[in-house]
Amino acid sequence: MKTLRLTAPLALLAAIACAADVAPVTAPTKRTESLGTAQKLLAAREAAAPADLADPFHSEAFAAAAATSGTVAAGNQAPATGGGSGTAVARPGAPRSTRDLLQAIGDALRPSGFIVMGGEPSLSFGQKRVKPGGTLTITFEGAEYTLEVTAIDRTNFTLRLNNEEYTRPVNKK
Repeated sequence: MKTLRLTAPLALLAAIACAADVAPVTAPTKRTESLGTAQKLLAAREAAAPADLADPFHSEAFAAAAATSGTVAAGNQAPATGGGSGTAVARPGAPRSTRDLLQAIGDALRPSGFIVMGGEPSLSFGQKRVKPGGTLTITFEGAEYTLEVTAIDRTNFTLRLNNEEYTRPVNKK
């Protein structure tokens, strides 16, 4: 009896599988035509870029900084004279290391207040409140930086940029 219960569904499945309409293999001419179309679609094309397109790897600011230091890196041209209004131009006295840059950014920040809400300290910069562990995106000398506020206490706060930290007073005169 058990054998009948097992073989009946298997026989039914075998009958369904045999009755299924299986599509025949396509003709060789059709396959060749499909392969030709696929090769045309996958062929490497020469990308036509506009001549005035800026190189994203060698910016004007980098070339200007290299020119002021007296060195020109390989592959860089002299900076263009018609610089755009949104580009950051390096100045000779500009900070060079991440630590100096973070210190300059930290000194330029002016928090409008220190607030403790629900036992958690936060700094306010205008309408934006930042808690410890929060990020602050600012534009400094034409470039955008994302700083992390790692610690806040009543008198000081600590900023982090690229694994460098800088602590400064909340109210710097």
